[in-house]
Amino acid sequence: MPIPNLEKPIIKGLIEKEKVVVDGVEVDGTWNAFMIERTQTGYDPSVWDEIAGTLEGATISACWQCGTCTSGCTMREYDPNYSPRRFIDLARKGDKESLVQLQNSIWRCVSCQKCTHRCPKGVLVEEVVHSIHNYLLKHGLVQTDPGTVFDELFLDVVMKNGGRISELTLGGASAKAGFVTLSLRDLISMSGALLKSGLIKDVMKPSRVKDWNKVKSVLEEAMKDEIRPEDLKVNIRYQVVPQ
Repeated sequence: MPIPNLEKPIIKGLIEKEKVVVDGVEVDGTWNAFMIERTQTGYDPSVWDEIAGTLEGATISACWQCGTCTSGCTMREYDPNYSPRRFIDLARKGDKESLVQLQNSIWRCVSCQKCTHRCPKGVLVEEVVHSIHNYLLKHGLVQTDPGTVFDELFLDVVMKNGGRISELTLGGASAKAGFVTLSLRDLISMSGALLKSGLIKDVMKPSRVKDWNKVKSVLEEAMKDEIRPEDLKVNIRYQVVPQ
């Protein structure tokens, strides 16, 4: 298609000729430039299908790309590349390469749920973004990020301590993973506060959830297999959320 002069500076990949004839009509002057035909390749449509087939990603198809989620996102102030709208768009296109390029941003969701509450189409945005991230991790397309490492540490501590958090164990594991630094001065300061408050016993030996062994076996079994919407026999409906 011919391109007018005004648009030439903003378009890459133009063919310009001194004399052009289109359908027997000579075209010259400001209409002597043509845009090279471009076809985008490398997209994988199975990405959308797989994410939509998970419990977290089941509402991805309802998104109409209005950008409400991104415009109010908490993380945008800290990371301009964080954009739920863009993550969803790339996932539905199957543009894995572009998603991989955003791997340092996509994991940063803080689960504030502003995007989910504001979505006019009822998309569970926070869950969908997590599903996209999990897809990338599952297929080995991105490296394990700090958020995922901490989640695994947190879960491991809970499972090993009777369903309760052990601040001492979690703090030690976090320090070992490089998330925090614990100097001798820090330990002395914390120990003094714990002794004074009387909470030292709870930290050293946290109470366990009642019948924890039974609960633990159920949780371990549930975590073996990924839950899908059809497994729960539920119908997911998309509704407009009143503003």
